[in-house]
Amino acid sequence: MTMTLLEKLKHAGAARHPVALGDASLTLRLLSEKDYGAAGLAAHLAFADVELTPTSGELYERHLADLLLAQAVLDPETGKPVFESADQLAETLTREQKVFLLDEYLGFERDYSPTRMSDDAFDALLDEVKKTPQTARLNASSTATLKRLVRCLASQLSN
Repeated sequence: MTMTLLEKLKHAGAARHPVALGDASLTLRLLSEKDYGAAGLAAHLAFADVELTPTSGELYERHLADLLLAQAVLDPETGKPVFESADQLAETLTREQKVFLLDEYLGFERDYSPTRMSDDAFDALLDEVKKTPQTARLNASSTATLKRLVRCLASQLSN
């Protein structure tokens, strides 16, 4: 059976990533543009009457992250969200656990990005950095690529 283009796009969004948080096994799902929009609107409505200050801005960002993570963290056995709401997530997780899950999610999302650098392109960049550490190409590199370069170079130094 041949999939239509729309079915292929929907299938790509069905990707899952297992993650362990202490003794708990969880699954992360890729969020859609609709998921991001719904979370953004919910966060906006929750803060509609709040004066914008550095503190309220930080609280808004935290709430938005809670809304997104509540949608992304699934029970691997049922495939259903672990948390019924962003409030339940915030009441359950420590700050460090939340940061860990956010980092895992963002790395997972980057792995599925159509702009992800291929292994060959990364190897070429790595060789260029070794020969010319001041290469201007680093200025246009994503944070994920720069982290990957640091890890790779550090592991080579330790060997």
